[in-house]
Amino acid sequence: MRSAGEYPERDPRNRRGAEPLERVMKGLGVVLFAGLAAAALTGCGGDNTTTFVLDSGSPSASGASPKASPSTGASAAPTASSLPTTAATPIAGGLKIIIDSPDASTTINSPVQVSGTASVDKGTVVAVVLDGAGNELGRGTATASAAKPDYGHYDVTVSFSGAVSGTKGQIKVFGVSPRDGTTPTSYYFISVRFS
Repeated sequence: MRSAGEYPERDPRNRRGAEPLERVMKGLGVVLFAGLAAAALTGCGGDNTTTFVLDSGSPSASGASPKASPSTGASAAPTASSLPTTAATPIAGGLKIIIDSPDASTTINSPVQVSGTASVDKGTVVAVVLDGAGNELGRGTATASAAKPDYGHYDVTVSFSGAVSGTKGQIKVFGVSPRDGTTPTSYYFISVRFS
């Protein structure tokens, strides 16, 4: 049998054989610690997207307090500059505009709240209520939360008159041409019934 001096790599007094392994283990520990610290710091940045929720029943984000008295009896519609600039999910089937609410075949009365998703020039959405013969009974305009090529949400109130109770009609929404501001570009419609 050999003595401890005959196996220098196993001799506790001679640690040269163990040094490379210790260095590797220390280096691995440092790299692991640095990686975990970097992952933790990356997670601290959070999500850099913002989701806006418009609630007409709450005070505006511009600092108006609920105690402030309104200057008029009706609330003003939001302007294009006050709308969020968030995009919506693209519409399936390559459509550029749809109506999410009201549902098709719903019974409506005036005013009707129309909302949906659109990808139209300048974000301008026009909603029209038509009678069964195609005559326009009312019209409203809104600006979607994003403009073409992005998809944005829109919400428009349409007041109408002349509908005969129990008859069928349509709600039609469309974008307008940037050239003249009136020519419909993309459109979508649903059938409704008047109450």
